[in-house]
Amino acid sequence: MRWSFKLFNIAGIEVRVHLSTVVIISLLFYGFYISPPPFGFANLEGSLRLLFSIAASFLIVVAIVIHELAHSFAARHYGVKVNGVVVFIFGGIAMMEEIPREPRKELIISFVGPVSSFAVALMSFIASLFIFSQLFVTFGYINILLALFNSLPAFPMDGGRILRSILAARMSYARATKVAADLGRGLAIVMAIFGIFYNPWLILIALFIYIGASEEERIVMFESVLGKVKLRDIMTTQLVTVKPDNKVEEVVKLMLKFKHLGYPVVESGKLLGIVTLSDLLKADPREEVSKVMSKNIISLSPDATAFDAFKVMSEKNIGRILIIEDNKLVGIVTRSDIMKAKEILEALEVFSWRRG
Repeated sequence: MRWSFKLFNIAGIEVRVHLSTVVIISLLFYGFYISPPPFGFANLEGSLRLLFSIAASFLIVVAIVIHELAHSFAARHYGVKVNGVVVFIFGGIAMMEEIPREPRKELIISFVGPVSSFAVALMSFIASLFIFSQLFVTFGYINILLALFNSLPAFPMDGGRILRSILAARMSYARATKVAADLGRGLAIVMAIFGIFYNPWLILIALFIYIGASEEERIVMFESVLGKVKLRDIMTTQLVTVKPDNKVEEVVKLMLKFKHLGYPVVESGKLLGIVTLSDLLKADPREEVSKVMSKNIISLSPDATAFDAFKVMSEKNIGRILIIEDNKLVGIVTRSDIMKAKEILEALEVFSWRRG
């Protein structure tokens, strides 16, 4: 995630903090400073009130990291690759490459988050018996709230995923996602209405829930459609390629003629790289393609799905993927190709439904 910096590694999982975390730490500090017990330290005086407010604010970040690490370790237990944990303004996220589609696995991965928060709360209450009583009591109550909030049956909270895993045992994954997302959006609307009259913060949280639920549904629906088609069925096989000694201005003319924004660079049948419009914009017109092309070739097999290509394009922020089979360039797929395929497949589904 951009604008984040690494804190540490634990068991191979990188923990990062986004710069937006400064905002939530500041707001937490203010909330602790002005609130009475058990959710603040307004009853204390002087430096103790200040120190406890600062300590509690940073302890919340620690609690969020523990919560996301619990998800991460559970996911790794089931073979899911975890790229790291990031703490940001709305909490934290465990960056898993994918959520298992088996309901039981998703249930456990999601469930351990709230359980870890309850466990931290319990340890905090025990610690309060021996040291800094009010600080750890407050920290305990906050962790209980964190666990309860994450248990709400709405994406992107754990409760939304728990609900989906339960529903997915009885219906299709796509249908279960839609039901859970609809419930999440409904909850967000109710929360926003309450926010208008009681607390503006609820409106911001409601917006976060609404967007999260819609995004989760969008991704799953994408997969349900695009996961049905192989790249070999939609890739362009009549390739227009350029040579490494072509000039930039020659490639520009080629773009104007064929209307493609990226071209494989090939010499004697060997793929050397790819050159795109963004590469050309930074180059001198008389410069050779070999000087400006990208040698970082991102490719997929023709047997990969259109959704695989969509995920890679989104993660790498690229507009096209080269298709390679038996070490040979056999095609290219662009983001536009994928969107058109999605539109056609959805139209065919609607057509079949209407005929039925």
